[in-house]
Amino acid sequence: MKLEQLIRNYLNTGTNRNNDPEKNQQILVANLFGFIGYTLTLIMGLAAVIRQDNLLATVLLIASTLFFTSRLILVNKRLKNAYRVSGSLVTISLMLLMVYLIYAGGVHGTGPLWIYIVPPVALFFGGLRKGTRSIGLFILAISFMLFYPNNALLAASYSFEFKSRLLYSFLTVSLLFAFYEYSRQKSYKQSLQISRKFENQARVDLLSGLLNRRGMSEVLEAEFSRAIRHKKELSLIMCDIDHFKIINDQSGHQIGDQVIEQIAQTFKTALRQHDNVARWGGEEYLFLLPETNEQQAFIIAEKLRTTIAEKHFYDNGRPFNVTVSMGVYQVNQSDSINHAITLADKGLYLAKNSGRNRSVIHVEQSV
Repeated sequence: MKLEQLIRNYLNTGTNRNNDPEKNQQILVANLFGFIGYTLTLIMGLAAVIRQDNLLATVLLIASTLFFTSRLILVNKRLKNAYRVSGSLVTISLMLLMVYLIYAGGVHGTGPLWIYIVPPVALFFGGLRKGTRSIGLFILAISFMLFYPNNALLAASYSFEFKSRLLYSFLTVSLLFAFYEYSRQKSYKQSLQISRKFENQARVDLLSGLLNRRGMSEVLEAEFSRAIRHKKELSLIMCDIDHFKIINDQSGHQIGDQVIEQIAQTFKTALRQHDNVARWGGEEYLFLLPETNEQQAFIIAEKLRTTIAEKHFYDNGRPFNVTVSMGVYQVNQSDSINHAITLADKGLYLAKNSGRNRSVIHVEQSV
């Protein structure tokens, strides 16, 4: 169990919960490939030392050092986008090693067979565009080496048939991996869009198009923290449609839904860019007004209330009017979110009891 945990911790080094899944996956694979890379090249390098193949041993040990360096880069928390730098180093180190193996031939001329590792690594760490460019440059480099007249750029000897088939098969594998990477990225983007769509739907009220209670709660937390941290003014307005039950009873729920929707759009259009409004309940709306004191919030409430009172709504072509009541409250530094909403709701209660179709500022009584 301890070994499993050690492996898991090693592979997850550099990952973060705040990262998107794609980034964490790249970091994990960079850790895995770096470990495999420096372990294998170290073992092969030591084997080459034992065989007294000094040149191959030197190259493999240098490659092992570069792969291990990619691991050290991932551990470095000061380096921005460390996973990208590490992935690029892994790809470049791998390609240089493959170029050398083609040049030297490796053990009994089998060195070129390792080049099929290049496409998946280059495409995974570089993405479709950058990875394809890297593979293209690699193909040009090895083609130039393999088919240079009289094998002048090769220390090993390969037949023309072997060289041509090696290149054709490598091109085929590269194209297949490129198509796979294209399909993977397309599927990932579609999944991300669907996820964002559902996430947005979870925060938005479908009828009114405004934030719902959950969506507004997230905004409230952020704005409350900012207002307290920077000692900024912040006000809330709780709004309720007057006699909404009568509208539903006399005109039907469909007309009632239209009233909720049209009032929501009126509010949304009339508010300032940095303000927020949500459908808080059935016929209730909650306004969040950053950097706004109670007098400024009252002016906004009155403007919105008057706009609604002057607006015409229709039931089968027959016009009718709707009014709203508003409760205004300026948040104190010591207020919690729930307490501030309760006090704005008390202001709304006072507006209702005072005859409706009006705005009332609620001031918390000091004890």
